[in-house]
Amino acid sequence: MEDLYLIVGIVIITLLCLFLIIYFLWRSDSPLFRRKPKDLPDAKKADKPLGAARRMALMNGYQVISPACLAKDGKLADLDFILVGTFGILCVKCVGRGGSIYGSAGDAMWLQVKNQDRISFANPILEAERDTRLVRDILFSAKLKNIPVETVCVFTNPVASLALPRSTGHYTVKEFRSLLGQSRFLQERKIDLDAVCTALRAYVTEKK
Repeated sequence: MEDLYLIVGIVIITLLCLFLIIYFLWRSDSPLFRRKPKDLPDAKKADKPLGAARRMALMNGYQVISPACLAKDGKLADLDFILVGTFGILCVKCVGRGGSIYGSAGDAMWLQVKNQDRISFANPILEAERDTRLVRDILFSAKLKNIPVETVCVFTNPVASLALPRSTGHYTVKEFRSLLGQSRFLQERKIDLDAVCTALRAYVTEKK
């Protein structure tokens, strides 16, 4: 009987040791447990921010335009969605890249390091500024003036490591949700939401 207790004790101690080893390897971000970074599919990268925007629109009588890739006079605004409210217009560009992301606000190109690959891509912050100008041009053509327009860039990949200065102006999904909770997005301005949405939807095109 004592031998049985001894065997059971050894098994329990062995299992406990294995558990502790696995736990500390996981906590130390061991390659054995590290998720390989992958890019989110274009069809999925905007899901969480879009869901947050739609909830806000539902609660406040706002409108969401999605998809929101706009084209006018040979220029393209590659947006994922647009939130139109009494505060004005919030355009959202989502980035689903995984791995490590390096760059700064003024760099023309940023760097993605993923699975030992180094991939250069256009600075999404600068692209967001360009998209803002096109949205304003569309509003001006529709004789809709004095409407605030803001474009934000949201990184939505949970396995992305953002080596970006805080001053860059980017957002994570969590930060974007907090952004929507700011009081400025509840401001009441004399904005005809239907007219704004009609003007913008007239220039919606398919992504190439």
